[in-house]
Amino acid sequence: MVYKNSLKMSGRGIIGIDIGGTKISACVGDEKGKVQISQRIHTQPLQGSQKGIPAIFNLIREVLQDAKVSLKDIQALGISSPGPIDSKAGMMLNPPNLKGWENTELVRLFAEEFKIPVFMNNDANAAGLAEYEFGHLKGTPNLIYLTNSTGMGGGVIIDGKLLQGISDTAGEVGHYCLDIHGPPCPCGLHGCFEVYCGGASLAKTIRERIKKEKISTDILKEAGGNIDNIDIIHLIEALKKKDAFAISIWGDFIERLAQGIGVILMCFNPDAIILGTIAIHAQDLLIKPLLKTLPKYAWKQPIQACTIEPSILGDQISELSALAVAIAGIKG
Repeated sequence: MVYKNSLKMSGRGIIGIDIGGTKISACVGDEKGKVQISQRIHTQPLQGSQKGIPAIFNLIREVLQDAKVSLKDIQALGISSPGPIDSKAGMMLNPPNLKGWENTELVRLFAEEFKIPVFMNNDANAAGLAEYEFGHLKGTPNLIYLTNSTGMGGGVIIDGKLLQGISDTAGEVGHYCLDIHGPPCPCGLHGCFEVYCGGASLAKTIRERIKKEKISTDILKEAGGNIDNIDIIHLIEALKKKDAFAISIWGDFIERLAQGIGVILMCFNPDAIILGTIAIHAQDLLIKPLLKTLPKYAWKQPIQACTIEPSILGDQISELSALAVAIAGIKG
């Protein structure tokens, strides 16, 4: 897939690389978040970093050529990577959805190949930086981004700086425990925030309940009658039709979402919390009941002081996240 934009870059360019379990994107953009060109390739056929890294190198050369930009015009390269990472070593450690990429020294490899400054961070932190640099509330000093997507990751900006943590696990909000007796999480704990509010886990719960309880629901109709295809979009569409099962599932989801966000409000007292994919699709179906439920889990003062809204960055969040990592690195 190739994305082209007629916008010209302002100042020297930035290369952005987003490495994901499904796709890898490379783009050329600038410090204002203008993406001149972006290309994407599928991750799985690469079967690991030995083939993957050279493929990304080629992808970078292609986007530079298509953008008619020389490496002399590039000031830095930013990488958004699945966690866990070691930011000091510039290394991807053992990403659960990327077999064959374990202990890949991304920063060293890219710096040696292109002879420019290279910076990296995990994808949730990178998205938090993108919201801070380019989002609707850009520049907000205390801002927290929640992926609210397949999983539940977080990027925490405090006083205009990303909170990294001593072992790069600051902002791993998806894996604090909401119920020690709750369902097992792939991370090894039980009852994690992600288990209740991550899209993949929520869709799995829906499918299991429909099968086990033989539930008739518009969720299944929205999925074309194929229970294995059910995802969060089908849940939201059934919710709009006031399907009873969808309403019940959504009510449980909102309760846990409010519980998890309540912890964030009480711990960080942020100016803003920006929510990703599920909130983008659901909009007021999520925001209104969330705000109504939050007083059960947080004090009035931090709730009233915080703006809570869906992200506006849309489909370019991957590219913008990688650019934002480079910008944060340049700023130091």
